Amino acid sequence: MAIGASIYKVDLNLSNFNTHYYHDFDLVMAKHPSENEARLMNRLAAFCYCAHEDLAFTKGLSTPEEPELWQKNLTGDILHWIELGQPDEKRIKQALGKSKKVSIFTTHPNTYLDWFNKLKTKSDKLFIYFLEVLENGPIDKFVEKNMKLSCTFEDQMMYIGNEEERIAIKMNLLS
Repeated sequence: MAIGASIYKVDLNLSNFNTHYYHDFDLVMAKHPSENEARLMNRLAAFCYCAHEDLAFTKGLSTPEEPELWQKNLTGDILHWIELGQPDEKRIKQALGKSKKVSIFTTHPNTYLDWFNKLKTKSDKLFIYFLEVLENGPIDKFVEKNMKLSCTFEDQMMYIGNEEERIAIKMNLLS
C-alpha cells in the first residue's frame, strides 16, 4: 500500500513592507512522502515571497509536469511558475515557454553558485533566488499539522515566526 501525502494547515498573516501587500491566508499544504519538512517550509517561504490571492500550491512532486506553485488567470494561462531546488535547463526553458514569469528558489548552499553559473538561459522573465537562513534556524522548526505563522518582509529579509520566536531568511536575488 502506498503512503499518502500528509496534510498541513497554515494560518498565515503576511506583511510585506517592501510592496505594501498585507493579507491573511488559510493554506492547506500536502507533503509528499518523499519530501522532508524543510522542503515543505521552503515551499511556504516561496509562497510568502510571491504571495497573491490567485497563487496556489500544485500537486508538486507527484506531478512532474507542474511546478511547486503557480498563479493562473481566469482563462487558465499561467502567469507565474514557481520552482524549488535546482531544475535543469530543459525544465527552465519549458517553464519560460508556458508562463509569463518564472521564479526559482534554491536553498543548496554548497552548489547553488555552480548550478547558477552553468545556466545558459537568460531571460527577463526568469528570477532566481537563494534562500539563506541567517538567524534562529532551521527553517522547519515551526512545522506542525496546524500552524499559526506570521511572515514579514523588510528589505531583503523575510521573518517567519509563531507566537514565541521567529527565524530570519535573506532573499538573495541571483538574476
